[in-house]
Order: sequence, then structure tokens, then C-alpha cells
Amino acid sequence: MLSDHTGAAIATINDGLIEKLLSYDILVVAGQAKSHCVAWTVSDLLGAIQGRDPQLARNIYLLEDCTSAIVIGETLDFTPQAEAAFQRFAQAGMHRVSSTTAIAHWPTIPKI
Repeated sequence: MLSDHTGAAIATINDGLIEKLLSYDILVVAGQAKSHCVAWTVSDLLGAIQGRDPQLARNIYLLEDCTSAIVIGETLDFTPQAEAAFQRFAQAGMHRVSSTTAIAHWPTIPKI
């Protein structure tokens, strides 16, 4: 569960969505914002994976060039937090890939 600065709940894990996502052989993740919504969702997914079978992390492909961190002018830049989250996901076995690389060349992708 995510909470705001006062400790009040602002979001809960959608177990139904997590179960649906884990039912696929391959999951490709893209979206906004890499530093927040994407990172939190993938973190929830990783928690479920680690509780079930850590090898499932190898089924997750993170499209690096189809997401970006929140950056607000010179004031706020969450790029370091986004990078730290994606590095943690990669260390768990998820793949960081590019949309410009043919899927057939992604690591460990099943050949169809």
C-alpha cells in the first residue's frame, strides 16, 4: 500500500491485475512515469514474483525508450530514482530493452 506524507493510504495493490499479468509468458512494460507509476507497478509485480517464483522475473521486458521519469524544469528531476528502480528490477532478472531492437534479438525471448 502506498501512502502520502501523512501516512494516509493513496493506493493499494491490485491483486487481480498482478495475477493476470503473471499469467502471460512474456510481459512488455512501457508507460509514464518511469519514476513513479511504472516503477511502483513493476515493484508490486516484482514483490508478487519473488513470493511465487523469482524465475518469473525473466518474463518481464522493460522498454527503456518508451517511458521516462518525471522532470519538471530545473526544479525536479526523478531520473536517478527511476534508474535505481530499473536497476533493481534488472538485478532481479527483468530485461531492460529498447523498442528499436527486434524482439527476436531480446535476451531469452522464446522463438516462435
